[in-house]
Amino acid sequence: MAFDLPRVTVQVRDGNLDIVGVVDDYISLTIIPRFNAVGSFVLDIAADSPKAHLLVPGNGLVIRRGADVLMSGPIREPNWKRSNSDGGDGTLTVNGVDDLTLLTGTTCWPTPTAAPGSQTDSVYKISGVVAETAMRALVNLNIGPGAQAARKVSNLTLATDGLHGAAVNKQVNQFDRLLDVLQDIAKTAGLGFRIVQVGANLQFQVYVPADLSASAKFSFGLGNLTDASYSVTAPTCTKAVVVAGGSPSPRVVSVTTRADAAFPGPWIEQFVDLTSVDTASTDLTAQMTQAADGALTSGAAQGNLTMTPIDTPRLQFGRDYTVGDRVSCQVKDDFFADVVREVSISFDAQGGYLAKAVIGSSDGTNNQDALARTYAYISRIFTEIRHLKTRKPL
Repeated sequence: MAFDLPRVTVQVRDGNLDIVGVVDDYISLTIIPRFNAVGSFVLDIAADSPKAHLLVPGNGLVIRRGADVLMSGPIREPNWKRSNSDGGDGTLTVNGVDDLTLLTGTTCWPTPTAAPGSQTDSVYKISGVVAETAMRALVNLNIGPGAQAARKVSNLTLATDGLHGAAVNKQVNQFDRLLDVLQDIAKTAGLGFRIVQVGANLQFQVYVPADLSASAKFSFGLGNLTDASYSVTAPTCTKAVVVAGGSPSPRVVSVTTRADAAFPGPWIEQFVDLTSVDTASTDLTAQMTQAADGALTSGAAQGNLTMTPIDTPRLQFGRDYTVGDRVSCQVKDDFFADVVREVSISFDAQGGYLAKAVIGSSDGTNNQDALARTYAYISRIFTEIRHLKTRKPL
């Protein structure tokens, strides 16, 4: 279903984040914001457009709808094509990613403020600070204002610390990818994060997604849901064997079990390596508990519920919900609440607009999430099906 909304503004920025032009003659534009993951954009424009020369690597786009920035990020791959029926110079297709890509090329140094030759620690420790503060510190010390000059992204700032999330006790392995570490902390704390252009700077922002499950509803009956599917995979870990220390500190072993009634059978043990942790650490118990919980959570039975709603005049992305928010979708006879993982938004030259959201698990990364609520619901459906199959005929 397509319908008209105010046309977006596509600004072009240079390498210093200064706005150098506006692309108002594009053929089509698709942006895909993703929850706690790198989004992307694709823009098609006539190759002979007077704006085409701006769309080169080194520059980037700032895509706005009204005062809101839907996405900002660098241009990565301009591609040209022309057919024999094309009366002009062909079409230029510009691909890019959002500014969260900064985190994909950054590693977490064990001692971020020390020179490369002075990285004597094997881990970076987070002890007893709230999740948002921990996330901001990781960005700040590795590429933000508090980073070494050689690693600092000069135009990157941090939004005000909202002190969201529970306290975190975690050891970050040396040179883990920064995006992966932030995703792990955010998932546990129920937070969202992004990097977007604000004024002449990029800003790292942490936010609390909204629970809109009571007001934002999708169903086939409402005409705003195009497809839905669900599946279940068996657990890969029901017993976490955590081993800490061993060299030079004494070895400590803990075993944590999490049974799954829907999958009776032998235990599935998994070794969790914390041998780099000094067992004399005052937060040893907290670290081992958190490590065990992480292994059991990621190895739990997975419920994969994927649904694709579309925007209607009554319920629209950006106005009524955004990525990370919880909305409700109808599966069989019940409404089920889950997270908006990504949204594909397409605009055409006439101002037409179409948005399709993916709710629940949608790709290889998201499928590793332990969506306990999804699994519980799907497991109940499977149980009902089994009861129907074993019921004796009258």
